[in-house]
Amino acid sequence: MADHSSGAPTAGTDAARPWPLLVAVGLAGSEVGIVVDLAPVAVAGLVVFAASVAGILADSGYVDRPLALLAKFGAAFVVVGGVLAAHGTGAVPITPLEPLSGLTSRGIALVLAGFVAVVGAGLVSARRPRRRRSDSHDD
Repeated sequence: MADHSSGAPTAGTDAARPWPLLVAVGLAGSEVGIVVDLAPVAVAGLVVFAASVAGILADSGYVDRPLALLAKFGAAFVVVGGVLAAHGTGAVPITPLEPLSGLTSRGIALVLAGFVAVVGAGLVSARRPRRRRSDSHDD
């Protein structure tokens, strides 16, 4: 029997994919940042989590444009965070959320993470070289 344990994983194997680790780090960072009320940690964790999920879905073939999905995650973060922040300040009373506290800072962290995700996806998309369509009229 051949021993395959000493061989390095190839680019096509699951072992070479960073997504599971990044999902775990992003989720843990966002949770710690939200629970301990450290907005920069929460924002970074949420952005890493959303980008990792977009990367997983792109690698598995479910989406063709992961940056567009990341921007949609960011938009969802902005909407949900805005609602939480508005409720936390008393501007929009939501009865099921009444017993919860600290929603303003958590909502602000979500809004910031959403803006970072949308702007980051836009910047990366703008810097990426455009694919040229092959013209059949080339000289």
